[in-house]
Amino acid sequence: MRDLKGNNLGTVLLVILVAAVFAPTLVHAKDYTVGVKAGDWVKYGQITVTWTGNGTEPSSVTDAKKLDWVRIDVLSVAGTTANLNLTAHYNNGTQTFQNYDTDVQSGSAGPAYLVASNLTSGDPISPQTPEITINQTVTRLYAGANRNVNIIDAKSSYQGYLSETQFYWDQDTGIMVELYTNQTDYTNPGAYEEVSLKATETNLWSANVLDLIQNNLIYIIAGIAVIIVIVAATIVLRRRKTPSPQQPPPPSGPPLPPS
Repeated sequence: MRDLKGNNLGTVLLVILVAAVFAPTLVHAKDYTVGVKAGDWVKYGQITVTWTGNGTEPSSVTDAKKLDWVRIDVLSVAGTTANLNLTAHYNNGTQTFQNYDTDVQSGSAGPAYLVASNLTSGDPISPQTPEITINQTVTRLYAGANRNVNIIDAKSSYQGYLSETQFYWDQDTGIMVELYTNQTDYTNPGAYEEVSLKATETNLWSANVLDLIQNNLIYIIAGIAVIIVIVAATIVLRRRKTPSPQQPPPPSGPPLPPS
């Protein structure tokens, strides 16, 4: 295992998580409460990292593409502050670690892994930034169960550099369950970095078989239809290849006299 520190870790996290311009503002939430406890965790096992453009791909993107999974563990909670540990596991078996303190009431400079619990559509993330509010609350499937999630779609443009970031937080707990970001590569204005990650495992809720069936019903029906078609085609082909039974030849010569 190796422990990344300083600029290296900061660069990788910038690509994986959020544009730094949003980090100081998205975690302020006066009088809001923490919805997780020590021992809670979320694992993000569905990670996609792409870079589009001419020139050389940044090393931060190259490193991020090697990620196998990312996990957030809640180490402790004191009042409105949660101490979080981030583990980044790479496909070669190595891991990196980083620790964050996130105060959901007064705000902290850590990435927006956690916000206050039980926010609803229209609620501001921070009283200091009332223009940044929850856009909508919807139901989506995460870690095997349908969850109500709060969404913020943040877009910005500065001197030709574009950035779009979508945050998804579980409403009950405030933990981040999904992130999507697409932004201009600041070292190459003609290139774009696109990152997404999604929660696939957690101890905060249990997987629900009915939710899995409901959200994948169209794929289940399609799979059954394909199986039916294959079975029917197999039966037809077998019938065509099976020769029809032959009748025995008629007896030759005159009939024998009765005995």
